[in-house]
Amino acid sequence: MRHAVLAILDARTIRAVNRRSRYADALRDVPPALLPFWRETAPDEFPGIPPYARFYARSLEALLSFFDCASRARRPCGLPSSAADSVWHAWLRLDPDGLERFCRHHFGRTIAHVASGDMAGQMGGALAVCLVEARKLDRQAPAASTLPRLFALDRALRMPLGFGYTLQQGAVAFARLDKAGLPQEPARHVDQLAPHGLFAAGLISEAEYELGSIMAARRREDPGAQPDGACGTLATQAGGRSADCADDGASGDSGGASGDGGSCGGGCGGD
Repeated sequence: MRHAVLAILDARTIRAVNRRSRYADALRDVPPALLPFWRETAPDEFPGIPPYARFYARSLEALLSFFDCASRARRPCGLPSSAADSVWHAWLRLDPDGLERFCRHHFGRTIAHVASGDMAGQMGGALAVCLVEARKLDRQAPAASTLPRLFALDRALRMPLGFGYTLQQGAVAFARLDKAGLPQEPARHVDQLAPHGLFAAGLISEAEYELGSIMAARRREDPGAQPDGACGTLATQAGGRSADCADDGASGDSGGASGDGGSCGGGCGGD
């Protein structure tokens, strides 16, 4: 009886999240067995992950957002959320063939799962690709002083050992999250995710770069201003230093575990 009641509550929670999602149609095709399988297996790979239906539903929606970004991009795309990665890993273990069919049907092609350690130091560039595409999906300017929901997810959910992206005076900054899902170090600016880094990588036009630079300057002049299109869950930190993702690619691996405190965070890539 207790299990039946919990299953009903889980289904209601997931439906409530899915109804508000841009991927409502695709979410209806997700296998129902994924939630219990994720709940059973994810804690082994992602210690401390909350086994709640709402956590799962938001992480699943974010994974579909990443699939959307990867399908639109012409380059490898890095996943900036350990929470979303936990669902990807579970789905790959549960039904890899079904996942391939799902991606082909809803996103036009399969999305290959690539561990950050196999990306030959390219995770920083892949995360920059994802940032631009995720901003477009959230109707933000590609070089705006904003953070798309996909990049804000781990911090919003307090994902244990997740990837803590935030805005710092108009610039994207990163800090690894601790076991409680809180920043374990001061946030640092990420050069490859700044407008000049996106422009140098050929991901934005000169006009988009100039607009992004103007937005960032305004944000520095007025740190309390709400950035256009920014997620309401973001927090601004002060005193961070600059970092470059290219040094070690990413601080997570294919299992989503904490790495060596690298300069930017991404669990896996899609190609």
